[in-house]
Amino acid sequence: MNLLKIFMKIYPIKIIFKFFYYLFVEYIANNIINNIPIARLRWLYYVLVLRHKIDYRAYIYLGIYIYPTFNSMKIGKYTNINRNCILDGRGGLYIGDNVNISAEVAIYTGGHEMNSSNFAYYDKPVYIGDRVWIGTRAMIMPGVSIGEGAMIMPGAIVTKDVAPFSVVAGVPAKKIGERSRDLTYELTWRSMFL
Repeated sequence: MNLLKIFMKIYPIKIIFKFFYYLFVEYIANNIINNIPIARLRWLYYVLVLRHKIDYRAYIYLGIYIYPTFNSMKIGKYTNINRNCILDGRGGLYIGDNVNISAEVAIYTGGHEMNSSNFAYYDKPVYIGDRVWIGTRAMIMPGVSIGEGAMIMPGAIVTKDVAPFSVVAGVPAKKIGERSRDLTYELTWRSMFL
């Protein structure tokens, strides 16, 4: 029996595929690529290898953790995703134009059923409209839609949809105000090495 047949008997193709999938999609993306101090190189990996649809004018800072998925995120133009954020595209993640996502924000699209006897997994897409501002350490949970121009205050946990131009805060997040409807800014500032 030749060596390849023995190897394939011990490690079927499914296991080999899974190994390379997690090597490129999780380990390399979240331990090597996310620490390269050149944003355009990180962007190339996310678009060409992971196949996410990220506009070339979007800016993703160092230290991002991307859940292991291919072709599951769409990020619009001039969107800034700051340092050490978690982006979970398992259920589909759609981020509009000119969105500011502050440092250490966690956006989840998948999880486990709380009362499931077998810890059942579920996923639901997250939609974030244009010119949304998400404050530091906020958390967006699966199935949430955030309307255009809304602001999520730092530390808020968003479990329900947020209306356009609303300001929400707290755990769970509740509406505390309104944001101006006259938002015309473009987030064009870029750092050389972040």
